[in-house]
Amino acid sequence: MDILLLDGDLLAAELIDTVLTGAMAGVRVRHVTTVTDAKALWAKQSAQMVLCDWQLSDGPGLELVKFIRATDQLTPIVMMSARTDRDTVIAAARHGIKNFIAKPFDVSMLQRRILPLLETVAANSEPVADEPENLDPPCLDTWLEAALEEKLQLPSDLEPATILPLLLKKDELSAVELTRLWKAEAVLSAKLLNLANSASFTRRGKPIARLDEAITTLGVNTSLSCAMALSLDITASLRDPRLVEQCRLYLTMAEQIATVAWAMASSIALDGLSCYTAGLLSRAGELAVLRAMQNFIVQGGEINDAEIPAMLTKWGPRYGNRLKLQWKLPLPVRELMGAIHIAPTHTTQRTLLIMHLAALKVGSRLNTPEALRMLRQSGLEVEKWLPTEENESLPPDEAEA
Repeated sequence: MDILLLDGDLLAAELIDTVLTGAMAGVRVRHVTTVTDAKALWAKQSAQMVLCDWQLSDGPGLELVKFIRATDQLTPIVMMSARTDRDTVIAAARHGIKNFIAKPFDVSMLQRRILPLLETVAANSEPVADEPENLDPPCLDTWLEAALEEKLQLPSDLEPATILPLLLKKDELSAVELTRLWKAEAVLSAKLLNLANSASFTRRGKPIARLDEAITTLGVNTSLSCAMALSLDITASLRDPRLVEQCRLYLTMAEQIATVAWAMASSIALDGLSCYTAGLLSRAGELAVLRAMQNFIVQGGEINDAEIPAMLTKWGPRYGNRLKLQWKLPLPVRELMGAIHIAPTHTTQRTLLIMHLAALKVGSRLNTPEALRMLRQSGLEVEKWLPTEENESLPPDEAEA
């Protein structure tokens, strides 16, 4: 299902996107920020639903509504506006607008208002049973190739019950406290970093690479709204038990790498939180592939057991690279993430060495001459990070500290 979103507020658009894509599998949001671009996009390809802000930088959103209604009286249009006076609502209704949502909106309210419309549109768009071209789902490889061209999504285990208590005491919370509570939430960390690095928040010119910086930049209220949007993602949690098992393995591995990297960096007075963030996101590509696989199954596709690891190996790196661009991750974070998978060579940057060493540590692969060389080059205490039994397995000349 294609949805056209016209909103000049990038943060609000990101939250709306999260709610819409999480509410139903197969939803694609095409976001533009001006009436001119929205008209051009509609003329090129219409959508099944339209969400439109009241006022844009180049004119009123009603201009898009009039443009659409000139040829299309059926597509549902939802108007969003900070203006809730009677005249505004009447003007919206006069032009065949399906619903009116006041801004700033509550994320849970947005989900309640939008979900029934999505379900109605989806029901009206279902193919009839005698269309043979729609009976056979695409092969998994083709599906993953196509999904790579869309906005990628990750599975999320956030529950509304964990966010609601925080919303109730939001005035008492600080960025430090939220960082402590959410430091192990890979998906939420990625979302907050993405928002903080968006055009609305990059006026200072310095990329944001740490969770605490992202929360401080966005503010506690916005960060909580983002978390609530993710928690309401009813399709994000994987349902196929095989995919759930793989997801847990990757999340566990990423958290272990993040924890070890933080400890290593902190032990020699380096930026431990940036290393932790990079470690936490190190398996984002595989997680996105798992989400795409779940969507494939929801749409009627079948996946055999052997395909799961094969497709994760094939598509995980490509999805990971795509996410780095999609999330607007700063180059330093990308480099830290890359160092986890590929040993850094010809570098004296100790944090890069630490990221690779953390991955080796978690994989019980520190007992090699090359790993020992990197340990010494990074300035870490060999005896602390290389257990005695591993040290003794090295050749005599390499085992000497």
